[in-house]
Amino acid sequence: MLKQSRRKIRRIQIMSQISKPVKIVFLVMIIFLTTILFLGGSIEKNEKCQVSFGEYHGKQYTQKGETFGSKCLVESKFMKVQQHKVKIPGNQGLIDDWLWIDYHDRINVLVQDEQKVGEKESKFLVIEQSKYALEGRVSLAIVGGIIEPGESPEEAARREVQEEMSMQCNNFRFLGRFRTDVNRGMGWVNSYLALACSPNQSKQDVLVGGGSSGTEEVGIADTEKQKFKSIGFGEVKSAVMNGDFLEVQWSNTVSLALLHLQSNGLA
Repeated sequence: MLKQSRRKIRRIQIMSQISKPVKIVFLVMIIFLTTILFLGGSIEKNEKCQVSFGEYHGKQYTQKGETFGSKCLVESKFMKVQQHKVKIPGNQGLIDDWLWIDYHDRINVLVQDEQKVGEKESKFLVIEQSKYALEGRVSLAIVGGIIEPGESPEEAARREVQEEMSMQCNNFRFLGRFRTDVNRGMGWVNSYLALACSPNQSKQDVLVGGGSSGTEEVGIADTEKQKFKSIGFGEVKSAVMNGDFLEVQWSNTVSLALLHLQSNGLA
């Protein structure tokens, strides 16, 4: 009887020793699965913005394995400002106050003017204008605008050239797609060079907007009076080097266009 009792006690001790690591593994699995479900749910959670001036229908950015949640702070039909919870590769822990701006993707186009008989140097259409953020300064600019829902970048480029400059161009050269701000987003800019162009009507002074009609167009409220100039390749190059294109996406697109023209013997 004494031996049997000792055996039972020994079995109980062995089972107890085995069950401890099993319990620990089971507990760790529960915590892991709960964390995954919580984080996954927080990414897809669609809560209303704290402040709304309209509904944003553009693309919203998240990065798999790096974005672990978001909270909308302010939105309008133009943009959405969010507070992201982000994990940066190589860093431990989460950054829970990463401000991020979703903004509609855009196009920029340097447009070649119609080649006149006897002209040896190519000319290009640029715009003289001022904008709210330019500290009251006048800048040279090029055609730009928002890619409307359902449009491809090239379709948007063709539409904006037609609307803003009343020009039809047969050849659109894609120069690249570039992030506006690598830390805060602000959408992507698609750069183009438009060649073999001809006018539809007088283009001295045109009142332009992001779209021609329809209340659903995002860019339609952004209107301004613009004056167009036709300047030669050399003058465009000097303007870039002098910093006369005050917005970085304008100077980027124009610089890329000039390099493309030179490298392909089209200058």
